[in-house]
Amino acid sequence: MKKTLRSFGVGMSMAIAAAIAAVPTAYAADATSDSPSKENDSKHKQLSVGDPAPAWEGLVGVDDQKHSLGDHADAKAVVVVFTCNHCPVAQSYEDRLVELASEYQDKGVELVAINVNNMEADKLPAMKERAEEKGFKFDYLYDPSQEIGRAYGATVTPHVFLLDGARNVAYIGAVDDNMTESKVTKQYLRDAIDAVLAGSKPETDTTKPMGCGIHYE
Repeated sequence: MKKTLRSFGVGMSMAIAAAIAAVPTAYAADATSDSPSKENDSKHKQLSVGDPAPAWEGLVGVDDQKHSLGDHADAKAVVVVFTCNHCPVAQSYEDRLVELASEYQDKGVELVAINVNNMEADKLPAMKERAEEKGFKFDYLYDPSQEIGRAYGATVTPHVFLLDGARNVAYIGAVDDNMTESKVTKQYLRDAIDAVLAGSKPETDTTKPMGCGIHYE
């Protein structure tokens, strides 16, 4: 049954956090949005590590400018994170992504966040408010067509795709192994970035993402 953001209470948020903490690498979808249906799943490309990364063109960001993957031509690696505003799991990772983007900027790594959800809480005006509130220094782009999400096979928020210097997919999955930062024991994304920068393949190149299910229309 579809439930809107208005019906999402504190108790549900705590239940989600507890469930994800108990199974930190679980593929989870919370009650605020529909899980991807089988019909929608069949439309996903389902990228694999080593595949060329789908390029986006003309996606409007919170800066009201149009953006493309080509804007990052000089980057040694690009972190693509499918995220949104309303999801408590995505929210729990915002500060970590801000820190990661800042830490790796001088190393030639650029982070791009993309939102393909179309509920009111996730549309561009709300994205602008969220980006300002959290101090995003990276691109936060909106794709109401949802085409780029389908091209990558993104299923939850957050869902991470690390692109190497040749813009091939080097890592797919979760940022780390726990929604609660103090309980993190494995830094999947950071380890993958470090490997790419060192010219090697990540030891762990695929994990199960955890977060709220993206609702494809």
